[in-house]
Amino acid sequence: MKPRTKLQHQVVELSSRLLEITESQKQWAYKVCLEHKGYAIKSRVLCLDCGITFSPELVKRKTAVCPQCQTKIKVEQTRKTTDQQTTYFAIAEVFGEFQLVRNYELIAYYKKDRPVRYFLHEILQNWILPDGKTTLFGLQHTLNGYADSWNGNMEIRKESYNYYSGNKYNVYTDKYHPDSYFKPEYSKFGINHELSGLTFLDAIQYIPKNPKLETLIKAKQYALLSKGQSWQINSFWPSIKICLRNKYKVKDASIWMDYLDLLRYFKKDLLNSKYVCPSNLKVAHDRLMKKKRKILRLQELDRERQRVIERQQKLDKAIVEYVERNKKFFELEFTNGNISITVLKSIDEFKEEGDELKHCVYTNEYYLKENSLILSAKVDGKRTETIEVKLPQLRIEQSRGISNKVTPYNEKIVALVRKNLKKIKAIIKQSTSEDEKAPVKQSA
Repeated sequence: MKPRTKLQHQVVELSSRLLEITESQKQWAYKVCLEHKGYAIKSRVLCLDCGITFSPELVKRKTAVCPQCQTKIKVEQTRKTTDQQTTYFAIAEVFGEFQLVRNYELIAYYKKDRPVRYFLHEILQNWILPDGKTTLFGLQHTLNGYADSWNGNMEIRKESYNYYSGNKYNVYTDKYHPDSYFKPEYSKFGINHELSGLTFLDAIQYIPKNPKLETLIKAKQYALLSKGQSWQINSFWPSIKICLRNKYKVKDASIWMDYLDLLRYFKKDLLNSKYVCPSNLKVAHDRLMKKKRKILRLQELDRERQRVIERQQKLDKAIVEYVERNKKFFELEFTNGNISITVLKSIDEFKEEGDELKHCVYTNEYYLKENSLILSAKVDGKRTETIEVKLPQLRIEQSRGISNKVTPYNEKIVALVRKNLKKIKAIIKQSTSEDEKAPVKQSA
């Protein structure tokens, strides 16, 4: 946007007087800010920096020095021949009363048989007054789920926030040029060209107000500094002090904090440097993780055994209750030519019925339905359909064959059941009459 205030006009005017980035600064960025890689197959190694290939015999412990450009590269096993890297770096300087941070985007394109191509441009300038007021002067930052690009002209920009990235003009730079200069009011808090884990704007906002962050940055615990706004820093602060006392550098804060959670799980002393400062963090972390997985697996097996016991107890109870509830119907049999219909007399028969007809009469535990009578229809002795009769309404709820489909015998089966509903009704009536005549036990 166009400058409107006196301060914005001043920033635009001062920016026009800034010098371009020097060639030595560019060479530093190319060398330090990018990862130098080589792609290898069995017969050759490709140096991405210069594009030439050389013998795999020069590779030692996944690294090699390119015989053409003398660059030390990290070798990966892959058949790829192209790559692209994007990184950000910054140069800090003092310009009049302003602390100025100039942010650059560096893009590198790599391809076999040709040297790397670099595209470097300035994307944003942070002009900070002694009172902390910041003016942004830079390109338009397009940031969403589909794009992350800087375009347009250098103009005054307003802070812009979204849910995922916060202020999209708060640039996190991977490196600061070693010649960067910070005002004494910032450098006294440990902010210098080695700053990592926080953006400069976040550092000058949070560190003066948070002694723990100041301690971390002065101890150059940049990995922990990146977690400085999380609850874990406060939770593990006594252990962090053990690291500081023993000059132990945490290189991966996420794994280290996961490791401390594992130590806490196993009730280890989080104030003992033997545990808190492992010589090989990954090995120590993986060892405890493997041990915890074994414990959790045994606990799950115990829970599964308990569930099996409970299911069996439930099934045993269901068997007794089903037989007691429906034994009065077990003698029923309806026939018509080659069709015969009987009551399912046990839970094993429910399972056989469900398995053979591939429906849910067993898996959905129809034997637990107190107001349903389940019958099996056979044609020429082969299971054909399963019938559910609702009691005491004597209503045919459903009659289904294999895979819950209606068979060609459905109408005959339903008609046969409907014709014999009076027999079911008679049994119910007789059972009710017997229950009413049964003597009632008197309590003492």
